Amino acid sequence: MDSLKVLEGVVEYLEQLAVSADEVDYKVVSQLAGSPAPLFQRIFVYVTGVTIAEYVRRRRLTLAAWDIRNSEDNKILDTALQYGFGSHASFTRAFKEHHKASPTEIRQGTAKPADYPRISFTNLRIVGGKRIMAELKKIEYVEYGPRKVVGMMKRTTFQKAGEECWGAAFGQGVFDRLAALEEWVCKDLDPYIGLGHMSKFAGQDEFQYVIGKFVEREAPVPDGMYDEPVPAGTVAKMWIEGDTLNDIIDCAYLLATEAIAKTGYKIDHEQFYWCDIYTYARYCTPLEKGEKIMLDYIMPVIKDE
Repeated sequence: MDSLKVLEGVVEYLEQLAVSADEVDYKVVSQLAGSPAPLFQRIFVYVTGVTIAEYVRRRRLTLAAWDIRNSEDNKILDTALQYGFGSHASFTRAFKEHHKASPTEIRQGTAKPADYPRISFTNLRIVGGKRIMAELKKIEYVEYGPRKVVGMMKRTTFQKAGEECWGAAFGQGVFDRLAALEEWVCKDLDPYIGLGHMSKFAGQDEFQYVIGKFVEREAPVPDGMYDEPVPAGTVAKMWIEGDTLNDIIDCAYLLATEAIAKTGYKIDHEQFYWCDIYTYARYCTPLEKGEKIMLDYIMPVIKDE
């Protein structure tokens, strides 16, 4: 599977929506992208600078301007309705905001439209004026036994996860409390300060996030903490390097899925979770020294037969 072609399939779907009044169906986005919609939304925002819904809106306004400029017979209200705007007033307001000119000015040729071009993932390293700033340094496949993640759980979004979850975890002493489980911590990871376990994705930008550690299934759960079972299976273990945490997080999933597809595996969607791990050797120590940092990532996979 060519993951970039898969992403192009999402863009083609959005382009079809751009010429209709239909709303974005994030279940369709998830199916086409081969990933939970919130994860793909984050990739999309990083690459384009806008959300999926805003991309469709800007493309509609671009195409509407083209129609108005090239067809004097169509009424502006008909164009507004065609592209999903409920009234002449709402269309004109959005049109002026985007093009800095009215529909009439565009039709008369007294102003030029502000075209918003179709995005392409086929030249992904530089898209929308942005360059992918992280690099996959290592990927390996290992067999994991059953375990669970224990820690603080919140339902959150990518925009809020940093402060709302990690900030709260340190503020509430989550990792100090987890020290009591040290004898139960799974030994198949390099020493780490903590991990974030994402699962149970919903809608366009929401998921369950557990900040804590992997422990054996039989480990006790401290009062007030949450535990989520993690099934046995094959996982892809990856190291992704960047100058900053955001550089890594913004494109980690894209780099991971691209590499997985090229090495004969595919994501196990039935058991799917996405885990970021903050090791002492690759994250904490380099961060203190002002050097490039790496995040470890884990994702369940199966052989691509």
